Amino acid sequence: MDITTGHNARQRRFDPLLADAPALDAADPAYLEAVDERGAAAGVARFAAFDAASPDAVWGALRRHELDLRVAGQDPAPALGRILDRWLQDLAERERPGDADSSARVNVPSRDIALVRALTERGFSPNGIRAVRPRPRGTAAAAPVLPIALDGGRVRIATVDDAPALGALDARLLALDAHFASVTERPGAAGMFAEAYRSRLRAAPDTTWVLERPGGITGFVHVMPDAASPEPGTLALAASGGQYLVVMYLDESERGSGTGAAFCEIAHALLDASGSPYTLLSYAVANPRSGPFWSRMGYRPIVTEWQRRPAVLAV
Repeated sequence: MDITTGHNARQRRFDPLLADAPALDAADPAYLEAVDERGAAAGVARFAAFDAASPDAVWGALRRHELDLRVAGQDPAPALGRILDRWLQDLAERERPGDADSSARVNVPSRDIALVRALTERGFSPNGIRAVRPRPRGTAAAAPVLPIALDGGRVRIATVDDAPALGALDARLLALDAHFASVTERPGAAGMFAEAYRSRLRAAPDTTWVLERPGGITGFVHVMPDAASPEPGTLALAASGGQYLVVMYLDESERGSGTGAAFCEIAHALLDASGSPYTLLSYAVANPRSGPFWSRMGYRPIVTEWQRRPAVLAV
């Protein structure tokens, strides 16, 4: 059985919006494979380490193990279980049990529910969702003209001078999402974010929009091309040329009144009018607000990230 060919056929059956995966290198020392009469699984284990002071350190554990996975056949779960066991045994020899700055992660199509039990039985839990909103058919070409009034405030294009405020709001979003183990609070995050926004706003000033009131900025949306996505390890879409909604954040004082949905609709109108064929975003599974909100905004899950953090569970 050619596992990658079977994997891609299976993936297209579950979700045709996902792109075919490339073949894995069976000669890679980190290659794992298991085959039986019901199915097959293969993967390449990958590892990345980050310094706590680096900008990338906020996006998870400092020591990140990932399995680039392929599954095929009618029932690949037993084969998947065997390669997970071999991978986790290797991690047990490399990581300290209970170290919360280590993680093990696997990305799988959200609709492939046959893989769930093999993951949950080994201590993985669904941690992050990547969701997609295709551009609606018949979208009008005209974009909203900014600035535009919204609930007593105004939505406008961000400027470089807004970078400190955006960094501070993004740090508050980081603190919120850190509750769900998808990201990690690190010292100096607000300053790192502010510097990143300065660079982004100089390079692409029309991709960040703020909600401003007399007292200051109370929310913002930031997008970038999907090709420059901050999550390169996830599964790719069959389509290309879309946008990735990196951040949407509102101050707590703005929540519960419908302002968030209205702000999101303005952002969508701007993206749709630009011709973007789809918009992607990611959210924490455990956040009780995220899933319902993004579903109402027209997004559906396409990829689920399963994680063990720590990579080796404490005994």
